[in-house]
Amino acid sequence: MSYRKFRGSNTESNTRRLFNERGKYNNEGIPESIRQQYPGLFRNFWFIENMYYGKIDRFHRFMMLREEKLRQVNSVEGGTLFLVDFAAHALDDLIKEHKRAFTASKIQKNDEFLSEINPLNGHKQLLTEYDLHMTRIRDQVHAKAIRKNEEIQDFDDFIAFFIEDVKNTDQIVPLTLTGFIASRLSSQRSTGLFVDLVNIDSGDDAFKVSNIIDRPNYKFIINNCIKHGFMLDYNIPTRLCANLGSGEMEKYMNIYGTNSQDVFVDYYEPVYRRDHVYLMEYLRKFYNRFVRLRPNIRKEQTIDKKTNKIFRYVQKRKIITDYELNNNYNIQYRIDLYADIRNYESNNRYSPSVLEELKKNAISYLNTESVERALEYVDYQFIGFLNDLGAYNGLILKQDIRSTGEKSSGQELQELLDRSVVESRKTLY
Repeated sequence: MSYRKFRGSNTESNTRRLFNERGKYNNEGIPESIRQQYPGLFRNFWFIENMYYGKIDRFHRFMMLREEKLRQVNSVEGGTLFLVDFAAHALDDLIKEHKRAFTASKIQKNDEFLSEINPLNGHKQLLTEYDLHMTRIRDQVHAKAIRKNEEIQDFDDFIAFFIEDVKNTDQIVPLTLTGFIASRLSSQRSTGLFVDLVNIDSGDDAFKVSNIIDRPNYKFIINNCIKHGFMLDYNIPTRLCANLGSGEMEKYMNIYGTNSQDVFVDYYEPVYRRDHVYLMEYLRKFYNRFVRLRPNIRKEQTIDKKTNKIFRYVQKRKIITDYELNNNYNIQYRIDLYADIRNYESNNRYSPSVLEELKKNAISYLNTESVERALEYVDYQFIGFLNDLGAYNGLILKQDIRSTGEKSSGQELQELLDRSVVESRKTLY
């Protein structure tokens, strides 16, 4: 049992104490001696850039896994667990190695969590997660739309009402699939690269240190991960991630005809191509559900101004068919709406005037080249983390300001980062 004291826990009610204890775990949870001995093995996947591991390619474009590249992990008992094929193969070998060590008494057999392992929580379907997220938004907006149904005459009104209601929430609520993947609402397991050896409470630092990190068997887990090309999550020390940059994982990738340079081309596809399709289809489904709940519009018309005679009648709302959606809401309309929403999801990276210029450029690409090129251009404007205060660029900026002795508010820092992004995007590529 460990004598190192860590008290960080999600049950802690004192915010300052929790912050200090979390900081202690961040600095000392994995002992410095282990980090120096195994550089690069542990990665903090809660840090902004790292949280997108497997979700973005080398150009910072958000990607989604081609699910035909998944393979069942054969060594897992009971149920089914899937990872990308090369990671599943590597995990099978890792599990076999662990079982051999257990049989040969090379590891302690009385360890409650690390003597015998049966991995769980592998791949999680991205589109299922996204659907649940959009359904939650729908339920919240529909409740208000029903109360104010007189404001919604048609599909155009519904789209405006829906998006405005989402924008009026306290926090940014992603609407596009790209925005969802970019948020913390999307599981890293959707990449097919992550798997849990043991299901633990990641918020209980004392448990992680005493029952996992400081146990003798964890040293074997560490070496086994290195041997088979896996990294370990610093905050969830029983979570493995396929290390796409390691020579060990590269050997498994070669078996399946890919490598670290080509894996995002071979196994993933850019999300921006599908964003407008999914978004418009969800809006259509949500509107049609609203129409079924509130099919009638109460109307009135003055037919005699002298006598103030009013004719009252009911007009039926019409559902939107697939044909109408595709023919009445063309790609130019969708690009315009898409740019607006991506700007909102990116914390209003661009001012209205700059955003309008961005839209004009996208339409120019649409008219002179292709739909693909126009969507690619819009996507490019919102890649990267240049205006995220919690990302590397923001941390460097804060360090630079502190080194000069100056003081700057969070709002001033954000404005400075936003201006830097606008400058970096002025040149068309």
